[in-house]
Amino acid sequence: MTLKVMIIGSGGREHCIAWKVKQNKDVDRIFCVPGNGGMSEIGECATLSSFDDMLAFAKEQEIDLVLVGPEAPLAQGIVDFFRGSGIKIVGPTQKAAMLESSKVFAKNFMEKYSIPTAPFRVFDNYQQAIEYFQYLHNYPAVIKADGLASGKGVSIVNDFGEAKNTLWELMIQKKFGDAGTRVVVEDFLEGEEVTVMAVYDGKTYLRLPISQDHKKVGEGETGPNTGGMGAYSPVPSVEETLLQQIEREIFQPLVEGIQKEKLDYRGIIYAGLLIDARKRPFVLEFNVRLGDPETQVVLPRIANDWIEIQTAIIDQKLHHLKIKEDKRAALCVVLASKGYPGNYETGKIISGLEAFQNLPEDDVLVFHAGTTKKDSLFLTSGGRVLNVCGRGKTMEEAALKAYQAVKRIHFEDMYYRKDIGWRALKKTVTQ
Repeated sequence: MTLKVMIIGSGGREHCIAWKVKQNKDVDRIFCVPGNGGMSEIGECATLSSFDDMLAFAKEQEIDLVLVGPEAPLAQGIVDFFRGSGIKIVGPTQKAAMLESSKVFAKNFMEKYSIPTAPFRVFDNYQQAIEYFQYLHNYPAVIKADGLASGKGVSIVNDFGEAKNTLWELMIQKKFGDAGTRVVVEDFLEGEEVTVMAVYDGKTYLRLPISQDHKKVGEGETGPNTGGMGAYSPVPSVEETLLQQIEREIFQPLVEGIQKEKLDYRGIIYAGLLIDARKRPFVLEFNVRLGDPETQVVLPRIANDWIEIQTAIIDQKLHHLKIKEDKRAALCVVLASKGYPGNYETGKIISGLEAFQNLPEDDVLVFHAGTTKKDSLFLTSGGRVLNVCGRGKTMEEAALKAYQAVKRIHFEDMYYRKDIGWRALKKTVTQ
């Protein structure tokens, strides 16, 4: 039996998914839509602009399985669109994807099913939101765009002036388009953030290795939020008793709520959590797909075949499986273009990549995010360019291998954080 797999997306997450999929001996061809420079070396890339084009292409190529990387196609209903075509696709329907595509929907869902999260208010009127902040005394506060904003729609405001500016950008200037028409205002929670992801088939969920990412662009968690500047797994501060509490207080009521609401949800559950000083978990956000860059440290730590897991999701047979973990620690450093997440230049030549083969057992893996391949050269094409991941017996060893590999790669105006994994490391990796 041979399989043809289509992977939708073009980032580091999708390159990692393609890398994992390729390890299945039955996979004959991989199609990446639209893919990137690194993915072009694993499969065949195709730029398709609409769901109609994607479905027609999938039928033409006789695709057996479609895997969706980013949130936008799921929010736009790609799973609904493919259903009935005879082509298997993994993911929640458009309605179920509202757990990510609408912060208001997600917060109301959490409130209804008693899932711990920050107290919140919803505003769709700019003046009413301004009046609320005029009388607010307990700063800082959190303002979130209701819709999708590529991980950049969350702002922590420290006074009325900052709140007013943020609301103006979101609700009046439409910084993120219609995503900011409504906003969620939350109480600020203090603590450590962790990511807990699971695969879910509508009946059973299996938790994946936990991870922690670094959203701020600057070292020491400073500067604006990004899509993620690095990640690591496992997370030493999260012990087994806390994991059991997370499953009991968050995942079990979430799954019960999904079933009671009759949401058609088969795919990935992503819980972005905050653990406070009293070791209590709170949900900051739910996503309906794998995280980026968390995927780049989580998938390499899963010993299972990824195709087997995805097939079990579709067939609702996850209860037959058990997630097997690679005991090695993994740490990923994002190499970005200077200026990200603001304005940055592209088209820079990347050197040093020939040293990395990305074999399944390698201690260093390099996943492409914003790259293109022209002739034999790799060029930068995005804000986040490459993900350099080290693996080792300890987190210190994983970090050392990642940062040693980073030194072998170069492109003009390359920027990266030098403190990825600092919470888990006994001492900071010095450069």
